[in-house]
Amino acid sequence: MKKYILNTLIALGTLSLTSCEDVIDLQGITNAPSMLVVDGNVTDVSTNQVITLSQSQDYFNNATVKPVLGASVTVTDSDGKIFTFKDLKGDGKYVWSPTTSEPKIGQVGKTYTLKITANGETYQAVSALKRVPKIDSIAYQFDEARLNQRDDDKGYPKEGYDAQFYARDFTGIGDCYRIIAYKNGKMLEMSNTVAIAYDAAIQKSSGAADGLIFSLPVRSTISPQLYLAGDTIKVELRSITEGHFDFWTQARLEVNNGGLFARPSANIPTNVNNVNSSSNKKAIGWFGTSAVSFSQTVVDPKKAQKGLR
Repeated sequence: MKKYILNTLIALGTLSLTSCEDVIDLQGITNAPSMLVVDGNVTDVSTNQVITLSQSQDYFNNATVKPVLGASVTVTDSDGKIFTFKDLKGDGKYVWSPTTSEPKIGQVGKTYTLKITANGETYQAVSALKRVPKIDSIAYQFDEARLNQRDDDKGYPKEGYDAQFYARDFTGIGDCYRIIAYKNGKMLEMSNTVAIAYDAAIQKSSGAADGLIFSLPVRSTISPQLYLAGDTIKVELRSITEGHFDFWTQARLEVNNGGLFARPSANIPTNVNNVNSSSNKKAIGWFGTSAVSFSQTVVDPKKAQKGLR
């Protein structure tokens, strides 16, 4: 999925589709210059932190993504502490591991600067680590699968338990979040590729959703399919910056852009920049920072509720 978003969408962003009758020259996307692709997120959880580096490829190139090897990757916090990431397996995944003396990187309120030196170029990205609310609870009710929860090819249950999580947005406009759900330890594919929220709503608003319990469209994102009795539901709520929210919003738009009334494609934003502004070597992707809260429950039919809204 990450390859699909970060490579295919960027290629699509180079197109300018002004109408369904226009002739499109594909030469530009089949010979597009390769760019550094950055996929990394630093959290306040005591676990391995990974920044993945690869090279973009032509839109019609179905070959395995080429990793970027031999790069220098560091993250520096706003206190000047430097964390070095290493490609331990030679696969382009640069890892920092917690230790007894240094159990984690992320801390709410600090700003983090990613520096990458690769192929003779130096790139930089900056992200602030924002606050995240506690998840109060996970509730579920027995129901038939809705249309967006059905997929016979993947064997989704036709009836089971529809779940929601409950949390309250902080007071103060502009808190942004990403929601990730797991079923029996496996991360679920969320509807529209990724589940995000702006304050307590699914989209940006002018303060109308500030400080409220997350709205139903946000709460129900954890059920892209129904759960069965005995399933373990785990919800992860991550803070993200507003820029990261805009990145995912645009990515989601491009994933779902198509059909007769498709709008012109647009480039996906990035916060990774070449420090040499005159260089034609560009980067795509996003470096993010997140505080994370978790909640987990096991589906027990005796604890199912009714009329969840």
